[in-house]
Amino acid sequence: MEYNTKNTPVNEGIDFQTIAQYAVRVMQKWWIIVLAAIICASAGFAVAKATYVPTYTCTMRFVIDNKGENAQVGGQSSSDLNAGISLAKNYQYIMTETNSLMEIVAQNSGYTVDGKPLTGADVKKMITSTLMEDTAIIALSVTSPNAGASYAVAVSYVNNYSQITDKAYQSTRAIMIDPPVMPEKANSDSSAFLYTLLGFVAGAGIVVLIICAIIFIKDTVKDPDDITNKIGHKVIGSVVHIKKSDKKGEKQNLLITDRKTGFMFIEAFKLIRTKLETAAKRHDYKAFVFTSTFANEGKTTSATNTALALAKIGKSVLLIDADLRKPSVYKELGVSAANETGLAGIIKGETSLNEAIKYSDKFNLFLLITSQPTADPAEILSSDEAADVMEELKNKFDYIIIDTPPAGLVADAAIITQYADASVMVVRRDHSSKRRIKKTIEDMTSTGKEVIGCIYNDADNSSASSFVKLSSKRRRGYGYGYGYGYGYGYGYGYGEGEGKRKNK
Repeated sequence: MEYNTKNTPVNEGIDFQTIAQYAVRVMQKWWIIVLAAIICASAGFAVAKATYVPTYTCTMRFVIDNKGENAQVGGQSSSDLNAGISLAKNYQYIMTETNSLMEIVAQNSGYTVDGKPLTGADVKKMITSTLMEDTAIIALSVTSPNAGASYAVAVSYVNNYSQITDKAYQSTRAIMIDPPVMPEKANSDSSAFLYTLLGFVAGAGIVVLIICAIIFIKDTVKDPDDITNKIGHKVIGSVVHIKKSDKKGEKQNLLITDRKTGFMFIEAFKLIRTKLETAAKRHDYKAFVFTSTFANEGKTTSATNTALALAKIGKSVLLIDADLRKPSVYKELGVSAANETGLAGIIKGETSLNEAIKYSDKFNLFLLITSQPTADPAEILSSDEAADVMEELKNKFDYIIIDTPPAGLVADAAIITQYADASVMVVRRDHSSKRRIKKTIEDMTSTGKEVIGCIYNDADNSSASSFVKLSSKRRRGYGYGYGYGYGYGYGYGYGEGEGKRKNK
């Protein structure tokens, strides 16, 4: 019987939920964002202080009168005022943009820069003007790093502007209403605040963009919905991360037989057990392969606790450590396997089934384990003897749970799946990319055997609770999970920088 890789529709687009997930992931790094913002704000403030040059401004104001020299400023009619406002705009242009006026002001200012007289271009850089709203008043400001220069240029304007304006407008005049005064103090420094604010915003923005880029490039699974909607596979269990050590810092085995692991941890694997029982009854399955895309995703702990959950309801269960490269089931159970040859020993004819399989009274579980890595594991598992051994084992037990190496790294899992009935993928949150998980599932289903679903590991509480509520009305908020504490250093390589993540 052949099975499709995907058993649910896959949504390849970026929806609101995906954006929300990205936002949550970004906010989880808030301290990095704040730290970068503070550092950049400090840098901006330092730059502002280092580059700050004090400036001095001298301001004078004129009102434009279109009634002639003998008329007084007061008592203007509405038409006179409107005409004055229109003329003020023209005066403003003449006073700030006329090169000939700039040259006259520079020559008569009596001020020099580094021993050289001011030029019209120098004056033009110093001048700014503002036309007061709904009035014919022009405010002309002269700003420079030297108070004396600002005052000298302003006085020169007062004394010389009429040489140009009188030629342009003979029947009007600009009346001085606020003469220039020597500046007594420098202008306030607004650049420090501006540079600090820009630094803060830029620092935070850059880090947010970098985090978003990393999240997008990694494209890892963020919650159970990603498995369903993005990878196209159902989730048969959702398990929350818990520490590998107790409050005293002592290492503990995360087993459902230990009440210290917590009620929700135990119930999570009961739910997974129920899903496997349903699949077994529906398709007459007995042997299940547990694997993952990369190491450190929790497959060995998942396989071990699923086997224990089945054994607790009186089933005859054999737990096989088929990870011949880095066997670790014995570590999960906390048992000795120093003299055991395991599955490889049976296949190679070094021992018999009856000799190799051990029964644990403590766990009510049959074990086929070893503590020693085996050379050429793929060749051993590909042999006819391996197929014969697996077929014989199926006739002896109600269930066979098989722990294998990561299927995304080596071919061992796909090889042994040929002799099993179905497989289970363990997917750890934010660990392996969706693309690599999908490729691994495709490799597993290419054997013609079904991947019945995925166990989502290292979930947050909300994801686990939501999953269980949808899965069973009788169970609520389950899932304490586990860390996968054993690194793979034997015979495995990591692709694309994936597969490593430390427990908290």
